[in-house]
Amino acid sequence: MFYQLIYVSRAVAPLSAEEMQSLITHARNFNSIHHITGVLFYDGEHFAQILEGAENEVESLYARIKADTRHRQVTTVTRTRRPRREYPHWGMAGHLLAAAQFAELVKCLPDETEQPAPRSLRVRLEPFVAHSQRL
Repeated sequence: MFYQLIYVSRAVAPLSAEEMQSLITHARNFNSIHHITGVLFYDGEHFAQILEGAENEVESLYARIKADTRHRQVTTVTRTRRPRREYPHWGMAGHLLAAAQFAELVKCLPDETEQPAPRSLRVRLEPFVAHSQRL
């Protein structure tokens, strides 16, 4: 079983393309060492991130994320155990969305009452991955 955590947050200030690329590169390096996978969505004002891996590793990373001063209003969407990773090959994928896309993405995120999810999270989020700028 794998542990999956999803959160959303609000950026304190917009991040430049260089800052976002640096954040993604750092996340990929860290996640590779700690066997964490997932995806980060950003619309210039908000973040949504899916983290997957061993529970202790994901929760340790989430504690660091919550302390990061680049964002605020960090809100846990869901914590769950999954039989397999949704994003097994992504050390940390990054996708830039338009504000309207981000609002739609948030509506597709599961909540605690959705057990089991009617469709896989990956299937629900695939249109956002396909129609966004990869970071």
